[in-house]
Amino acid sequence: MKRNDFATYIVYLGMIAIALLVGFLVVRPILSNWSSDYGLLTVILSVLGGAILNSVLLELGHLLGAKAGHYNVYGWTVLGLSFKKDANGKTKVGFSNFEGLTGETKMAPKDIEKATSSGVILLPLVLFLVEVVGGMVMIAFSDRMVNRDAMADAVWMKVVAVVVMAVGGMIFLYNYFPAHLDSVTDGYRMVLLSKPINKEAYNRHLLNEYCSTMGLPVPPIPTYDDVTDYTAAVNMDKVYQCLAAGKYGDAILIVQKTLDTEERVSETTANEAMAMKLSLVLLTTRRDGGLTYYEENVENPQRKYLATLPDAPALRSYLLVAGVLEGSETETNYALERAPKIMKNVPESRKVIEEKLLGLTLQRIKTLHPTWKLVNVEEKKEEKAAE
Repeated sequence: MKRNDFATYIVYLGMIAIALLVGFLVVRPILSNWSSDYGLLTVILSVLGGAILNSVLLELGHLLGAKAGHYNVYGWTVLGLSFKKDANGKTKVGFSNFEGLTGETKMAPKDIEKATSSGVILLPLVLFLVEVVGGMVMIAFSDRMVNRDAMADAVWMKVVAVVVMAVGGMIFLYNYFPAHLDSVTDGYRMVLLSKPINKEAYNRHLLNEYCSTMGLPVPPIPTYDDVTDYTAAVNMDKVYQCLAAGKYGDAILIVQKTLDTEERVSETTANEAMAMKLSLVLLTTRRDGGLTYYEENVENPQRKYLATLPDAPALRSYLLVAGVLEGSETETNYALERAPKIMKNVPESRKVIEEKLLGLTLQRIKTLHPTWKLVNVEEKKEEKAAE
């Protein structure tokens, strides 16, 4: 079991434990002494309301912290509801995917050296503590009203307060756990950003992403030899810059810096680097050389990762393994069926490059197997858009 998987399981077990303990030791006794017929309904609505409230508080904390930390916020998403600014500063409201448990705040530093993410990390916790104080006040008020028989139905306030705080505890346990889970947590950011090199790299990566998204000139991107998750992210920005210029060899050398220090980065970062290098090696070398590299450097856990098709580099790697190395038309079409959804989730700053690389990947497969009947990715895109 990988370290990220273990940490994720621990956190989810902790969240389940909170739910069970609060449910059986606190909520159940309250309901047993409450004569209302709406006890279960109150719990269900409180869970839903608690999830929404705590998600909003978490992302509101990120938003306020970003503004306090001298960042420009150009995208704010909570539970899929998105507010995004375009290059002209106009805000568009819609629904979009997000990277995180509850939402995502897109921001860019006004100054790489002066912008600080401390508020982004800590303000959500402050808002949760305010929620806890408010919940305790509601519980005290409910008990007082019930004891005085002035308002017996005030029990519902106690149920709502307890459930909402419990849901918040589950969400914030996840968010402040100091490890990279199935998404990046504030707790993990807190650990990484304690190093000065990570503070600079974090802000530089945010600025690169903003400029690419808005179609602005990207500042010169350095290449870091001291590799962490954040310096690796900046290095990957440099990789895409090299790929846009057709410098595949330079891109591979930069990715290798992450692979050489795999033990110092998260499993997610290591897998992304592995998939990127594999896709480029298979695209730019002869089949025999690519097969040798694949057999000697890509182990079974990494092959299983590729089979999940989590992102565009993994998609390209899987297509090249299936189409070039293994000669499997079925597996190639399996990946192509999923290509539109994967490409839709590619960040705007990298979409043009990824579409170009996917085209080159398909071109190589078609050249080797001109008789294959491959899924038309463009038609699949249109079908998805029409659904």
